[in-house]
Amino acid sequence: MRLEKKLKQEIDKRGISNEKLTRQLIAFVKGTPIIELDRIAGINDGIITIDSIDRSKYMNLYNIKQQDLVVYKFTPASGLASRMFKGLCEFYHSKINNPMSQYFFNNLHKFPFYKDVIIGFHKVYPKIKKLDSLTNKLAFLNFLLSDENLNYQSTPKGLIKFHQYDIDNKTALEEQIDESTHYCISKNQTVNIHFTVSPNFKEDFKKSVEDYLETNYDNSNLNFNISFSVQKANTDTIAVNYDNTPFKDDHGNYVFRAGGHGALIENLNDLDADIVFIKNIDNVSHQNHMEETIKYKQILAGKLLTLQEQIHQYLKDIKENSNELNLQEIQFFLIENFFINIPDDKCTKEHLFTLLNRPIRVCGMIKNQGDAGGGPFWIKKSDEETSLQIIEGAQIDKTNKAQLDIFHQSTHFNPVDIVCAVRDFEGTKFDLTKFVDHDAVFVTDKSVNGKPVKGLELPGLWNGGMADWLTIFVEVPIETFNPVKTVTDLLSPMHQA
Repeated sequence: MRLEKKLKQEIDKRGISNEKLTRQLIAFVKGTPIIELDRIAGINDGIITIDSIDRSKYMNLYNIKQQDLVVYKFTPASGLASRMFKGLCEFYHSKINNPMSQYFFNNLHKFPFYKDVIIGFHKVYPKIKKLDSLTNKLAFLNFLLSDENLNYQSTPKGLIKFHQYDIDNKTALEEQIDESTHYCISKNQTVNIHFTVSPNFKEDFKKSVEDYLETNYDNSNLNFNISFSVQKANTDTIAVNYDNTPFKDDHGNYVFRAGGHGALIENLNDLDADIVFIKNIDNVSHQNHMEETIKYKQILAGKLLTLQEQIHQYLKDIKENSNELNLQEIQFFLIENFFINIPDDKCTKEHLFTLLNRPIRVCGMIKNQGDAGGGPFWIKKSDEETSLQIIEGAQIDKTNKAQLDIFHQSTHFNPVDIVCAVRDFEGTKFDLTKFVDHDAVFVTDKSVNGKPVKGLELPGLWNGGMADWLTIFVEVPIETFNPVKTVTDLLSPMHQA
């Protein structure tokens, strides 16, 4: 494909190859690929439950083994709080009360950021004593949200105070650090945490971490290795017009956009780890309610290590052509643990080796409470083969009633509660980019300076980004999922003292 000089310069600057750009442009033409659902994943058909005896066993196993491993917590943290404050912004611009604005001002004193905000507010507006009129409420929101003042709507979620405590209130970032000390202590008493952040706020995150560790862990026997990365420029995707030609802005420049959270498979791939926990920055509870979360992190990790140990033994036996090798036993193991049913005529050493020699993920799944987002499904790969995947609504054909019915029958929801094993049976790190379904992209409607364009998101990190991993779904309690999607979520019991 012959490229205009300016476009060639743009992709070279980002490290995007001609071939990758060509694939992006072809993806726009094809549109978002439609996934064909076979059925929902349910208990004993894609999702397992773990009884109390096994829960104790897995917790003990993980607690024994974790300090011989390099354990990481991987936390996407680049999202801004604009969605959190969307309802308040609507009230500010319309000057008409809505349910969120009423609830917000009725409970203002309960928000963990209230004390910090109100002190600054009274310095700027010393004559306002009460927030009892529309004018005063709008002044408060202007101070809270506008870029001339605190600019909360354009602040990363991770840097906003989420929880109240007697001495000091904590941000989501700080809570994630504290939570990690309960299940991410690995070799040499080291707590490894990796945050993916926006480049505009990387220094703010680093300063927040340094200050928090100095204040709270200066005399601790723990060693903190907290690192940061941004989405790589070579994962950016080009914006196009609705005729699928590359879009140029008013200055004649081509526009590239971040490739979405699917691009983070590159960041995950860079970690030198044995085990990785993945969890979103806003999914954290007050420490008074953290017990179930910690417990189930250990359970999922213990289950993962148990599976990994058996898989590695099978792989060694296959490679060494061991006398202990029993292909039917491996066949049963795959059915029992991963719901992978292999016909007898395909039960060969070579095929089993390929199936087993992959990164492994154990994903917590909660009962569906009507949350917006993806869930576990069986999808059709061919007439004879199905695959267990996490699927988003955007991936299915919404004009197909049968497919919609399957999607809406889903009993479980993906809370992004994942623990991963990323080394092979010889101790070598997998190249995670080789296990991505590169066709599972999302074509989206966007705008640039008010002009409509199409954007392209790479296969989601836990969707197409992990499509070819060995996957097991485990039911976990709803108490382990406490996201903050709107600011009033901070008033729910799991976020209060």
